[in-house]
Amino acid sequence: MTPKTPTPKNTDNIALSLLSRAHSPTTANTILTEKVNSRPVYLKPSEPSTNAQQTRRSQRARKLLSSRKKKIKPPPLSARQKRALCIYEIPKASQKYAVYEPLHGMWVGYIQEILGLEEGGGKNLPVTGPAAAKLCSADYHGAELEVVRSRCVSRVGVRGIVVRDLRGVFEVVTKGDRVKVVPKEGTVFRFTVPIPMPIPISMAEEVDGPAEKVGKGGTVEDAKKELVFELHGNQFMYRAADRANRKFKSHYLPDL
Repeated sequence: MTPKTPTPKNTDNIALSLLSRAHSPTTANTILTEKVNSRPVYLKPSEPSTNAQQTRRSQRARKLLSSRKKKIKPPPLSARQKRALCIYEIPKASQKYAVYEPLHGMWVGYIQEILGLEEGGGKNLPVTGPAAAKLCSADYHGAELEVVRSRCVSRVGVRGIVVRDLRGVFEVVTKGDRVKVVPKEGTVFRFTVPIPMPIPISMAEEVDGPAEKVGKGGTVEDAKKELVFELHGNQFMYRAADRANRKFKSHYLPDL
């Protein structure tokens, strides 16, 4: 004989009636007993207080920020920080003309190479326009400049070796061991480039007037010859790094 299925005491049980529609009575009772009546009820853990949550979040954010800072490189110094640290200021012990004389000697060789002054007879004299145009892109750190014209009369005659070539000014060290800042605007500078070797009299007369004869032949000029150039500061207000990649074009300048 088949065992009778125990009937539930509460015949109005909605869950059992719904299960009986899809399952047999035995299966419905089993599901109701094991999965409904005997189902464990999990209690929700108590939540921490708001202050504790904020403390944990702040600690987590600090740890994350510190780990990022270790990986990221330090940011570059700002202009204000550089001024405060006096990075670009020349110490007083180095403000001497004799310290920068070797730099000037190196610059003379550099500018002679730019102008193409070849040894062996002064073949490239007088200097042509394209060679002189290279002076616009040249670096003047180490050049010995002299102020020949300026809006401020007190600046005329200032002469020294350039130690800083900035956008708007030249910083020079004079023979009196003083650093002077000369603005480029409204100022005309002059510098000389020595010719690296003796040149024939005919070529020397073209560059620097008639030459004196030396010895019996008188075909070689032993006196020191120099090329003289002038820089107009109004047309030269660029940094040395910017001038190197800049192409200068000839324009009509009514103020010259």
